[in-house]
Amino acid sequence: MPKLFTVSALARQWGIPPRKISDLFYCRRLSDDACPVVEGRRIIPEAYVPVVEQVLRDAGILKGQEPQTCP
Repeated sequence: MPKLFTVSALARQWGIPPRKISDLFYCRRLSDDACPVVEGRRIIPEAYVPVVEQVLRDAGILKGQEPQTCP
């Protein structure tokens, strides 16, 4: 069975507020289809974690990139 993460777990791992990740789903920079909401929690498969990390970097939320327009 693949390993699954929550938004909160990844946010803690990266030391950022969970809202920073959630906002990327709401502005469609991250895929709702790849990471469905189950019983009120967004479930992120391990294989999608690098995508989340790259989008956070592209948005300037994680160090190493300049911020883009959304969020």
